[in-house]
Amino acid sequence: KAQEATPRGLNSWAARIQRNYPRRAEREGIEGNVGLRVTVGTDGRVSNCTVTSSSGSSDLDSAACDGMTRYARYNPALDRDGNPITDTDTRTIVYRLN
Repeated sequence: KAQEATPRGLNSWAARIQRNYPRRAEREGIEGNVGLRVTVGTDGRVSNCTVTSSSGSSDLDSAACDGMTRYARYNPALDRDGNPITDTDTRTIVYRLN
């Protein structure tokens, strides 16, 4: 039966993306939320990333897409015959300094 792509190990890779805080943004005390739309390939990896809601910082926006492409993993979407297909997902990456 058909199903959409679902995150695999979300807490682990989301934390990793947030830990890789861009150095300049960290130095300047910049925080923000980055809204993203990603394309999930048939292998469960992110093949494309687009910022849909900017944090106001190009450093944070770039880091969020880079992190999704590097670390995010999904269970691929399936068509009605159970074959893997590409899909999209939306996420918000939150950058907060401790």
